[in-house]
Amino acid sequence: MLDKAELGRRVKLERLAKSMTLKQVADASHMSPTHISEIERGRTSPTVGALLRIAHALGKPATYFVEEEELPSVSVVRRHERARRGVAESGQSVADLDFLTTGIPAGRLRVVELRDFVVGPVEGTLHEGEEIILVTRGRMRVTVGETAYELEEGDCVQFKASLPHSFEKMGDGDPRALWITASDGLLSP
Repeated sequence: MLDKAELGRRVKLERLAKSMTLKQVADASHMSPTHISEIERGRTSPTVGALLRIAHALGKPATYFVEEEELPSVSVVRRHERARRGVAESGQSVADLDFLTTGIPAGRLRVVELRDFVVGPVEGTLHEGEEIILVTRGRMRVTVGETAYELEEGDCVQFKASLPHSFEKMGDGDPRALWITASDGLLSP
């Protein structure tokens, strides 16, 4: 859990990056400069309402100040730095995932490459948000709800991630796809 000293440090760094004074942030957030200073020095924790007002004054989402891992504003992932994870169904490996993005503060997008499918469908996790699957090689079957969509290279499907969904390879080839997820609860490497 993020402590109040780190939260305060992030508020102060953002205020300084925007070349704002304590008074300017206080005026914009309808708070006192003393209270903002106490938060920045880690002497007090802001209420949720106060954090929302400070974040608005600084032009940032509130989550930017409370995320566990401090993320960069720009994320670059080199091919050799990608996190990789296998997906198993019933104890058997069915596909591999290459995480092409690591995330940015308050980011909601994750891009993963699906590859090395074995047999059987990969069941998607239900969550709020959306998913997009773009087939970049071969053929795949993407099932959303009760409907199956047969996709070939270049085809794309977008759907609400709260619907039951799965994907599997079609034919003998080795399909690949970009899997883009927009959500507050993201799949992590």
